[in-house]
Amino acid sequence: MKTIFHNHRIKFLSLIALLIMATCKKDELKYEDKPGIYIDKEKFVGVRDSTSYSFAEKANTLMLDTIYIPVKISGNMSTVDRAVPLKADESLTTAISGTHYQVLETKIKANEIIARVPILIKRTTDLKTKQVRLFLKIETSAEFPLKIINTKTNSTFNGEPSNTYTPGYLIKFSDQLLKPDTWDASGSWFKFFFGVYSAVKYKFVIDVTGRTVWGPRARDGAEAPTSTQMYIYYAKLVSALYEYEKLNGPMIDETGNQVTFPKL
Repeated sequence: MKTIFHNHRIKFLSLIALLIMATCKKDELKYEDKPGIYIDKEKFVGVRDSTSYSFAEKANTLMLDTIYIPVKISGNMSTVDRAVPLKADESLTTAISGTHYQVLETKIKANEIIARVPILIKRTTDLKTKQVRLFLKIETSAEFPLKIINTKTNSTFNGEPSNTYTPGYLIKFSDQLLKPDTWDASGSWFKFFFGVYSAVKYKFVIDVTGRTVWGPRARDGAEAPTSTQMYIYYAKLVSALYEYEKLNGPMIDETGNQVTFPKL
């Protein structure tokens, strides 16, 4: 009798175990990550939480330009297009929608995980005397209900992410001459060829070279100059500064310091 009872107990426990496993598998099949979306700051070069843009560096005829914000989803791809819920945070924004900027409607295409949201920025007369701020943020939506607070860099240090990015992205723009965000970035040709930044020096650089579009670090992207061009610019600047000083004495910048260029 004990042996029969023992066998029945084993069979009973085995049946319970199989039922639990089946239930777990069913739950696993039902489980899905909630989809979310975030600004993909790994795609930016140099400063990754903000950018400064100046129409003063562009041709006088340019009245409208576009800044692209890369976004990426978390969770699974979808078989349908989904709208990117990128909006302006009005509490942190001084730019006026429709007057200074427009966020164009963008979708994550079916079976894709990334997109670029075009932000139109407009050259208005008031930008000659002020800088406006546009702070962009991702909102949750029916298609992207998961709110993502922080994202981490793909690169690691001692096994841990080397940086954590906060949500949101700030665009500062004006029609005044501004210091390029990547002037002092690692490997920047701005810093290597031109030295310490000042507005007077930068205006001199633009006037002598005739170049207003440099690209990040003056070396990244399709619009950036080549190293040969940079050496030519450098030679022109050193020569032009020498001629200026012969006629006027030292060129003094807005901080009271003499404008100079590095010795290469």
